[in-house]
Amino acid sequence: MTADQLLDNALEEKLLVAEQRISVVRLIIVFFNTLVYIFLMDHSDTRPTMAYCVIVIGLLYSGFSLYFEPYRHLRLLRSRYFTTVTDGILIALWIMATGNMDSPFYLIWYVSVVAVAMRYSVRETAISCMVYVLLYLLIFFLDGSSSISLDQLLVRLGYIPVAGMLGMYVAIEISDQIDGKVKIMQGGVALKRAHRVLENRVEERTRELQSINDDLTDSINYANRIQKAILPPVQDLKDRFEDAFVLYLPKDIISGDFYWFHRKENITAIAVVDCTGHGVPGALMSMIGNDLLNHIIIDSGTLDPHAVLDEMDSSVVNLLKNDNGDASVNDGMDLSLCIIDHKMGVLKYAGAHNIGLLHGNNGQTLLPAVKHSLGGFNIGISKEFKCSEHTFGLGDRLYLFTDGYADQFGGAEGKKFYKKQFIDLIARISDRPMDEQMAVLHSTFMDWKDDEMQIDDVTVLGITL
Repeated sequence: MTADQLLDNALEEKLLVAEQRISVVRLIIVFFNTLVYIFLMDHSDTRPTMAYCVIVIGLLYSGFSLYFEPYRHLRLLRSRYFTTVTDGILIALWIMATGNMDSPFYLIWYVSVVAVAMRYSVRETAISCMVYVLLYLLIFFLDGSSSISLDQLLVRLGYIPVAGMLGMYVAIEISDQIDGKVKIMQGGVALKRAHRVLENRVEERTRELQSINDDLTDSINYANRIQKAILPPVQDLKDRFEDAFVLYLPKDIISGDFYWFHRKENITAIAVVDCTGHGVPGALMSMIGNDLLNHIIIDSGTLDPHAVLDEMDSSVVNLLKNDNGDASVNDGMDLSLCIIDHKMGVLKYAGAHNIGLLHGNNGQTLLPAVKHSLGGFNIGISKEFKCSEHTFGLGDRLYLFTDGYADQFGGAEGKKFYKKQFIDLIARISDRPMDEQMAVLHSTFMDWKDDEMQIDDVTVLGITL
């Protein structure tokens, strides 16, 4: 058996395990939707007979696909578009029977796209995504009783290609892992023995994957690479300014904190943002914040800090509202934003719950912030994001940071580090080179934290103007 055959067999086994787990998810969604329909939904505006028929068909199909996953023995199930057509018809029939696009049933589309993407090429995945998008749009415009809004529809449609990318990523990761094992076992070993060793190693690796499957470490690490690719390189900051550093310590691999900057001629815009939460939820919010800054400052050319914050606030609220137009979750952002005019020697600052620090020949200047975050539950109250203007000289130091450093528990008494102690620390080290400042901040934080768990993402940015 050749190395390519070994790889194909091992990949087939791994994909079977992954597809079976996708079938479990599909079965859970159908079962949960059945309970919702039977016990929670008002049947007066539905077609009960048709709905119960769809439920029976959905449960039978989901159970069948768990044990006889497509691409196995039956010729019909090996069809490339069997999963797409079957799931699409199932959901379309359900919406026709209940007239309810808000049913959890529509989640099956995402599961279906993941299954197709893991098994087939980009073309089949793209066709499946397009079929679901067109079908969803058709149902939306033909269903006069739909309670979802157009912006919610667009968000749901956006998740369909994301599901396809996730499926392709999983397949690539599985293929890369097994390909590496095959190459390791090839050198100097008889091909027949290499096959036996590969089977043992694949079984061992399967046990390892089962133990870490729940925490999705592989996916989070990949998300970390994506997030790092979005963050501006520290070297770009150093190229723009005389000296700079960024202390960036995510709590859970991926972070709700992010930093951002943009330069054009004599103007530099720089921001440090703390999004609600950390880990995956915080990282998703950070993607939203990064896109908003790009759109408002780079695309629209807005250079008034308070105007940028005003527009970001309204955009976050609109993006995260529910069907009734109210904020459905208390998600938002704390932000420090500076617009620096190098030619005029003027720095404009606006902060949403985040202060900044400016150190120069005249000592330390506190850059003020309002006590409102962007977005969140603060709907209906008057927010006024103020801008302060400061002059600076060459060699002055600017510091932007989130609250993760000051809020960390530690020390002999297990207390917070607190903002005052953090500001005093910055004052003591502000005359040192930036790399040395970052080293002191990092070592101080780690010594303070010691064995305590890190409670939040930490970001501290310093630049020499």
